[in-house]
Amino acid sequence: MTAQAGQQARAAREDEIEVRCREGMPLGAYAGGGAAHYLFLEPGGPLALSFPLEPGAALHSFANALPLFAWDEREMSDERGVRFADLPDPRPFRAHGGAMPPAILASGTGLMHIVVGPVHAGIIEPGRFTFSSGGETVIFLDAQLGYGHRGCERALEGEPALAAARRVARICGGCSAARSHAYALALERLAGAVLAPEVELGRLVVCELERIYNHLADLAAAASAAGWAPGFANGMALKERAMRLCAQAAGHRLLFDAIVPGGLGAGVLRAPGELRAALGALADDVERYAGRLFGNGSVVSRWLHTGAVAHETARVFGAVGPAQRGSRGERDVRTFAPYGAYRRLAVHVASHAGGDVFARCSVKRDELSESFRLVEEALQTLDDADPASANAVVELAPASGTALAAVEGPRGAETLAVHLDGSGRIERLHAISASYRNWPVVVRAMEDNIVPDFPLVNKSFNLCYACVDR
Repeated sequence: MTAQAGQQARAAREDEIEVRCREGMPLGAYAGGGAAHYLFLEPGGPLALSFPLEPGAALHSFANALPLFAWDEREMSDERGVRFADLPDPRPFRAHGGAMPPAILASGTGLMHIVVGPVHAGIIEPGRFTFSSGGETVIFLDAQLGYGHRGCERALEGEPALAAARRVARICGGCSAARSHAYALALERLAGAVLAPEVELGRLVVCELERIYNHLADLAAAASAAGWAPGFANGMALKERAMRLCAQAAGHRLLFDAIVPGGLGAGVLRAPGELRAALGALADDVERYAGRLFGNGSVVSRWLHTGAVAHETARVFGAVGPAQRGSRGERDVRTFAPYGAYRRLAVHVASHAGGDVFARCSVKRDELSESFRLVEEALQTLDDADPASANAVVELAPASGTALAAVEGPRGAETLAVHLDGSGRIERLHAISASYRNWPVVVRAMEDNIVPDFPLVNKSFNLCYACVDR
């Protein structure tokens, strides 16, 4: 191929990927099966544009035009040995030998640099945040995660796909149900399985319970970062009640193994009527809490205009979930590409135009109300049916091949790519979490804000480290 023909082919691929990013939802990219795969969600479901990895050849980086792929391509280079000719950020993605590559610093007269982490107060996981600031105004922020990389994907290679579900559920606690749901959907597609409506309703209940306790924790954290301690204490008390209801519904506060390939875990939703009554009482208390929180002028004044992310910035950096919908976005996997019981129960998508802390918190407040409504409707249907029917598990025999699945977790799209061999074992598994997608957006949200705003901006996203360090 001549140089001119190569440039034309590259431009055509860029154009196609840009169109799919604009018309669909970009999910990320990974290397596996001798190719680099760029994933997108369209109304019919997820799909991949794949580019063969030829020995000795270097791929063109799409991150130059589409920054949302920057982390994915760095990870492909760092973890899978994929060569790129023109990575905009060629640094290793994770720490090697205990050492993280140098942070990117802005330079100029009067600038100073402030490093936060990698060790933090409390129990959060490690991450290094390097601020370049002029006075207190942040000019640039470099976020470096990857200190606690666990190698989950490599460890799963060769494992029987059905048995691996338990380990997939434990990649992260906060989005365990959503990731388990995505993994189950992928294997069920490979097996050609069709589940009973009661099972799909039960899965909806489990996933909305996960959304409820996560959003309550996020609002409590945002109240704390704004300096309102009662808002934090009351919000976390409500989160605790929600997690106890998770244990009541599924036998585990973090909903581990509540969703399994072929159905639901044993004992899940055995008493939908009792759960429905308890959730009704919690919903009333959450509504009162939200009224007090959003009615607090001091809190709202700290949230407004802080950490604003423009709609176009959210788009090119691949924001998902409340981070995207708080910046005038409307993409929600549950409505954009419906799956399971979301094909039956319509979801009212929450959106806000402000792009700031207030907007992201407002989306979560509205989603809480919607989650309680969805759970009530699903539980009412299950209570009228035989509860045991929701616990029937379809025996799966997944065929060899590749399957993609994406679901809407508390922080946005949770994506899984699964490659199986002819004996039903995992050849390659790749998880792309909503936190992974949204961390680079936190960096953009801090620009032109002051350094003391970082806890507030960060908590309005309230992302996970473990998902990146999978």
